Amino acid sequence: MKGALRNFSDDLRQLVQGNGQKDAIIVDAGIQELQITYRELSEYMDRYLILFEQLGARPGDNILSLLPNSAEAVICYLATIKGGYGYAPLSCFATEREVERWCSLIDPRLCIKLDSVHFTALSRFESSHIISLPCDGDFSWLPIFLPEQRVATGDSPKLYLSTSGTTGEPKAMVLDGNTLWSSGYAFAQIHNLPDKRPRFWNYLPMSYLGGLFNLAMIPLSSGGSIVITETFSGRTLLSFWQTVDRFKIDSLWLVPTIAKGLLKIANTINTPKHLEISRNIKTSFIGTAPISLADKQGFEQKFGMCILENYALSETTFLTSETAKNFKERTEASVGEVLPYVAFKFTSREDTQDVYNLMVKTPFLFRGYLTGDGEVKMDLDEDGFFATGDIGYLNEDKQVVLSGRRQDVIKKGGLFVSLKEIEALVESLPYIHEAAAVRVEHEFYGESYNLFVIPVDPNEEVKAKLSAWLHKNVVNYKWPANIYLSSEFPKTSSGKVMKNKFVVKGGD
Repeated sequence: MKGALRNFSDDLRQLVQGNGQKDAIIVDAGIQELQITYRELSEYMDRYLILFEQLGARPGDNILSLLPNSAEAVICYLATIKGGYGYAPLSCFATEREVERWCSLIDPRLCIKLDSVHFTALSRFESSHIISLPCDGDFSWLPIFLPEQRVATGDSPKLYLSTSGTTGEPKAMVLDGNTLWSSGYAFAQIHNLPDKRPRFWNYLPMSYLGGLFNLAMIPLSSGGSIVITETFSGRTLLSFWQTVDRFKIDSLWLVPTIAKGLLKIANTINTPKHLEISRNIKTSFIGTAPISLADKQGFEQKFGMCILENYALSETTFLTSETAKNFKERTEASVGEVLPYVAFKFTSREDTQDVYNLMVKTPFLFRGYLTGDGEVKMDLDEDGFFATGDIGYLNEDKQVVLSGRRQDVIKKGGLFVSLKEIEALVESLPYIHEAAAVRVEHEFYGESYNLFVIPVDPNEEVKAKLSAWLHKNVVNYKWPANIYLSSEFPKTSSGKVMKNKFVVKGGD
């Protein structure tokens, strides 16, 4: 296990030596492109660390990030790993309430944010401890790094990701920076990415692992490069292949939302140029949410590429993966073979005989959850296995088949939404007696949820009122597909809500 763990700073030094003048990051700056080499990347990281020190921060302190997808965000994150800081990102489109609760939980020393966003919760900082940036790829605001200077470093870098898990209470997932880097390095080796020096397109949010790990650490650990654009949107979908062509992107990390959207467009509009561009893709992965076998195969047939599915949790990173050798053995809901450094335990369930609770052991496990009392907690069984919350089995071809996802956490367009958190928030409102957030499949996002509520006053028009409250207090990707008023919920004899008994409709 120890042999699998690597040191980010040591690997970075070797990457700079071997790739110094090669592009590490390319930024979409409108009609122009900004290139950052590996040598410049290393220099900017050191300049970040000098800035942190000048502002009174020390290794072990936490840095709050409210930055959009940008080179500034990626390099700040990597700098905190080298320096031994805690990096605590939150979407710059978060609500005031979310920023306030995140600050209370993380207790950051410094804040780095997009200059156009303002939150009253940041009044906790002295003005000198807030770094406001335009995020335009210009790093002239950083202090100059002199060759004789040394930067303070620590040996315990952390990444904090905002989550409510299944309890509805705010907490942070705590991951180790060097462990994350090691996991990305191991995954890249399995797929021979260092030999390909891939160029990935980073369009997943950098307040989550998709943007920071899948599409930053993994490509860079391979000596490859990343193209950074704004986060995925409908506009991204319409110009997808033009962007791929413009930046000579040869590797993709798809999510089901994008794959299905591209397939729908290609089946509707004759786009021979797009098909020609797609055939230049050398490597393509898909993950973050379930996708049907028919959708995978349809995409592959239309665009002439193989997409390799994987199964991962933020707590564990990759657990399984399809590879060029085993992807032909896939079946419906299979997600590839167990990775060589991962162990699975399949524990029996009372309700099914052939489907099991999935428990795993991996050298790349997270540290635990930071709770409101300041403790980091993680539950493992007596053998050191972590409960994924998912169910499935191992088929005869040694493929892991998922029979169900976590019931109270969905991935909407690749972003986590805790249904328990939504229920707790809504039930805190004085005009709501009870709430139930029920998962539904969604044509565009993959997963979404319908919100059922029992109002305190059945004569009160609460639907519009509740919708307005959610739009003001909850970030937009956590909004429900639909809101329904109910007089009662289906429950077991012990009073547990039976979500499978709700009559639901797909999202708009």
